[in-house]
Parts: sequence; C-alpha cells; structure tokens
Amino acid sequence: MWCTECSAAGCKVGWLIVLLLMSWVVSPQQSGGVRDTVQLDEVQVTAARYPRSLRSVAAPVQVVGAGHIQTVISGDLPAVLAAVPGVQLQAATAQTLKLTLRGIGSRSQYGTNRTQVYLNDISLSGGDGYSVFDDLELSFIERAEVVKGSYSAWYGSGMGGAVRFVTRAPHRGFEHKHTKLIAETGITAGSFGRLKFTGLVSVGRPSNQLTAGIARLSGDGFRENSAYARTSGLLTGGHSIPVLGKLSYLLLLSDVHAFTPSSIDESTYRSNPSAAASNWLLAKGFNEYQRLVAGVKLETAVAPDWSNSLLVTTKTYDQFELRPFNILDDRSLGWSIQESVRYTGPGFTSAAGIEGFFERYSWQTRANETGVVLNEAQELRRYLNAFVNLEFRPVEPLSVSMAVNVNVTNYRLLHSSRRDDRGAYMPAPIVSPMAGMVYRLSDRVSLYGSAGHGFSNPTVEESLRSDGSMNTSLRPEKGWTFDIGFKSWHLNSRLALQGSVYAILLNDLLVIKRPAEDVFYGDNAGSSVLRGVEGMIRYRPLYWLSSSLSVSASDNRFRVFEDSGAGFSGNRLPGIPGMQLYSGLVADLPLKLQLHLTYRNTGSQFADDANQVKVEGWQTFDVGVRYEPEATKLVRVKAQLWVYNVFDEQYAGMVLINAPSFAGSAPRYYYPALPRNWAASLQFYW
Repeated sequence: MWCTECSAAGCKVGWLIVLLLMSWVVSPQQSGGVRDTVQLDEVQVTAARYPRSLRSVAAPVQVVGAGHIQTVISGDLPAVLAAVPGVQLQAATAQTLKLTLRGIGSRSQYGTNRTQVYLNDISLSGGDGYSVFDDLELSFIERAEVVKGSYSAWYGSGMGGAVRFVTRAPHRGFEHKHTKLIAETGITAGSFGRLKFTGLVSVGRPSNQLTAGIARLSGDGFRENSAYARTSGLLTGGHSIPVLGKLSYLLLLSDVHAFTPSSIDESTYRSNPSAAASNWLLAKGFNEYQRLVAGVKLETAVAPDWSNSLLVTTKTYDQFELRPFNILDDRSLGWSIQESVRYTGPGFTSAAGIEGFFERYSWQTRANETGVVLNEAQELRRYLNAFVNLEFRPVEPLSVSMAVNVNVTNYRLLHSSRRDDRGAYMPAPIVSPMAGMVYRLSDRVSLYGSAGHGFSNPTVEESLRSDGSMNTSLRPEKGWTFDIGFKSWHLNSRLALQGSVYAILLNDLLVIKRPAEDVFYGDNAGSSVLRGVEGMIRYRPLYWLSSSLSVSASDNRFRVFEDSGAGFSGNRLPGIPGMQLYSGLVADLPLKLQLHLTYRNTGSQFADDANQVKVEGWQTFDVGVRYEPEATKLVRVKAQLWVYNVFDEQYAGMVLINAPSFAGSAPRYYYPALPRNWAASLQFYW
C-alpha cells in the first residue's frame, strides 16, 4: 500500500515531485565547489570496436559508471541499466533476464535474442542468437556501455544495438614500478534468504597486472520453487610483451543451480503472486549449468600509424533442466577468431576486419519417470562477419563515419531423431551499411545524425519446424534505424544533457508459433515501425548533491501484420512500455553518510498481438544509505543499507508475450517482481 489517505496515483506522483524538486531547486551559483564533473571529451567508450570519445560517436551512447554499479548491492542487473533511456531489462527470476533496446527483442520468449551483449571484447551471444549474461557477477564489473541503434557494421547482428560490460580495471594503484597488491572482500545479506560473499585481488605493476575474483550468491527466492545458488570466478589481466605488444586475457566461470517457478495466470498473479505454476511446483523443476567464457587478445603496433588486433575466444556450457513435460540435457562448445587492422592518419581513421564463429550444439530430451530418450539432435552453427569502417573530418567542426558489415550465417542439422535426413538453414549474405555525422556547434554542444541497416537472424529454435526439420524459407528480420540527437554539457560541467529522436522500420517480423508447451518455432508475419524520443539529464548543483533524470517515450505499431488469418495491422507491439522514467538523487550528509533515492515509472504495455491483454504500468521508490568512514593505513570500510520497492508495489518483473493456453488452462502471462525487500552490505578494501 502506498497511502491510506490519498489515491495511489496521486501519492506516487507526489513522491516523484518531491524527488525532482530536491534535485533541481538549488541554484548552481550557491555551490561551494564541484566534484565528479562530467567531461564528455574525456569519456572513452570502447563498444565501437576501438576506444573513441563519447562525443565523436554518431549514436546515443550512455555509460553506467562504477559509482552507480557499486550501489547496486542486491546484485540486480536490471537496476544497473534502469537509468539508461530506451533500455528495458526484465527479470523473470534471479537467473532469467530479457533485455530489449528500444523495443527490439520484445517478442523473445525467455531471453535476449536481438541485442548483442559483450564482456570486454568477448561476445556473450551464442550461435543460436541468444545472449546469456544472467550469471554476470556485478562485483566483477567496472562499467557498462550502451550503444543503441542498428550498428551492425560495428557488432555483426543485432537490430537493437549493443551492451558492453567492462570488468574491473586491474591497473588502479599500479602507477609505481614496484609490485603492488590490492584486495577487497565483502558480504551482503537481504530479504528472502539472500546471501552473497565476494573477494577480489589485483597484483602487478603498470606493464603487468592480474586480477582474480570469486563470488557466491544464494537465496530462497520470493516465490515458491525459486531458490537459487550461483558460484562465479573471474581471472583477467594484461601484459606488455616486447615487439609483440599488449596481451590481455579473460576467463569467467559460472556454476548455477536455480529452481523454476515459471509464469502464472492473472488470477494467481492478483491473489497470490508468490505462488509458482502448479505443474512446475509439482515437478520441482530446476535448471543447472556450468559455463566457461574465455578470450585472449593481442594488440600490436605494426607501424607508427598502423595497429593490429587479434582476438580468440571460446565459450562452453553444460546444462541440465528438469521440466514438467520432460528433461532437457544440452551442451555446446564454440569458438571465434577476429582479426582487425586500424590505420590512423591525418584527419581520418580507418579499420577493417573479419570474424568467424563456430559452435557445435547437442541436445537430448528424456522422459521424466523412465529416462527414456524422446528426441535428440546435433547442430552446427556458424557465421562470418567482415567489416570496414572509415572516419574523417571534411571540415573542422564536422566528422563523418561510414561503415559496412557483411554477414553469412549457416545452421546445419547434423543429426535428428525426428527425421532421417539432414537439413541446413543458410540465408543469403546480408550487407549492412551505416553512415553518421557529428557536428560540433561549440566546445559544449554536439549534434549528430545517423542511418543504419540492421538484421537479426532467427534463432536455431525459430528455424526448426515442429517436426524438427529446417525451415529453409524463413527470412531474417531486417530494417533501418534513423537517429538524430544532441550531446552537451554546461555550467562548468555540472550539467550534462543528451537527447535523441529515432525511427526503426522493421521488415520480415519473426513471430513465435507454439503448438505445445515445450515446442515453438518461428515464422515471418509482416512489418512494423518503432518511433520514440529519449532524454537524459545529469546535474550537480552543489558539491554534495547530484541528480539524474532519464525518460523515454515511444509509439510502436505493426505496419502490416497477419498471423493465422487474423489481422493486427495498426496494433501496438506487445511487450514494450509506452513510457519509462528514472530519477535519482545522491546527497552527502554529515557523519560520512550518503543518501540515495531512486524513482522508476514504467508505463503500461500489451501482452498479446491482438491488444486484448493489457499489463498495468508500475512505479517503485528505493532508499539507500551508505557509510564510509575515514580510511586507515591498512583498511578502508564501506557499509550500505537499501530498502527496495519501499511502498510495496505489485508489478510484473517480466511478461510472457502471447502466452498460450493448454488443456483449457488460463494463459500464464505474469512473472511477479519482488515486493518490498532490503539488502545490507559490508565491504573491506586493502
């Protein structure tokens, strides 16, 4: 309950007004000093294959820094990206996330399959098109970079854009020649049995560093059958090698065991949101897997103006999932190699490269009671990307970037128990150009515009028919994104502004057909148009007070869409809220205390193509207090306490689009989010 003496909506709006006024009423002329100023020219983003100034990128780019990430002690990844307009990260459970950028990927059933996700330089997307980052440990992450738009010329596939998580920088504190050791450890406890232990150690000097981390997270979960446990390990570092250059590496290990409450129908969602789906509860369904992600990168300066980069990565996982209808046992092994060369000349920069990815995937389903094999298959997934990029300045205030990417994808069914013949899915090569311009009106204001082609290949599951054969006539989603916007900062860098307007024209829309609870496949069903505006403000009126506000509003509709004889043209696309707002305030208080306030407002959305099932919008308010006393010569201590969803708002953490109904049961659209909950942490640094 929000309030007993006023309407719920009015009380929520009142809290928003209070929060915004607290962050804006103070005149900047009253400031006694400036701290943590925003220097856009100095912010380097690396999501565009090589480091670039944020102001020089002809795209809406937002960077989520370590200061914000370290306050998310709950380990909640959606809270990390909540401040970025146009980003929607839904959480069905602690280990099931779905990321959409500007609505791209909203039709995905249970994961992220239209957006590229990276850990440093390593793509976390598999050969099936899904990006798995649910098990990322936040204590390992330094920052997140979000680039929106169809920049396939930079990333390969991905209509929505890309999110890049960067691991903790091991070079901090290694500015001296002598070997130095830095360590930290922490413990976090919270509602519903949540408990986390973390440890991180860095050792080295400027030319050679090594960082190792370990974390253990566990909890009972808010819902029935939702207990989980995860162990994570990280090893990363960099070494300078004479003649060869800089060698960097990364190794990430994850061991996950999570029970599955699944989605529930509307009646259960309203009356008993902590309940699990009855069939999953009866079966005590769960998912466990072990995953390894590793990569080695060698950067070499082959000449004063030429540099070369060679990246080799590998990914593997082994999964076992107990479901009400069968047991899924699957595993994959993949590797990739990327070679690129870059030339920096007077007034222009050019880069070119090629990337190959190969993955072998094997799966088997077995009967729950007897263990008899029901179906099994082996698949080979491959793709090849070649890209060229050019940036130059025809006149001093104007910079132009142009790029093109060529993609060739092949899925091959090596063996299937459902059919004797082998099959292959190989669409025609896809050429994706992109062009953008940045014009500096002044040292403080930049305008940009861009147009880019993007595409999303169907996942392997979408390319398989219900009988297990390959649908060779299935076409990838393809489209164009158009962006115009600005980036600026003012008042001695205390005020930073970003804004953009975009339109996405999407063709050959991929829709999911689901003839059974454990079987789904894809089909092309039409086209759509997604339009929106985004804005972000960061303001520090006083040295002890900082605030941020981000907002996005969009109108997303089917342009031409027919499915199974039903016409949905003109309907709104399901799974995309019409509005999202985030407001945050950080204030330094006496006694070494720091107050954090955050407010989130997400508008309503439809859950089906017919626009007959509407999911209500929601608003949450979080309060946190941080205490960091003066550091001693030996140790520094930091303590935090947070209360999330202070007013106990009931809302859906994730919505299942076009949820089917089987055996006369009601469709299960809803994954309830956490009610009011708390978390407290204590960390030590040496």
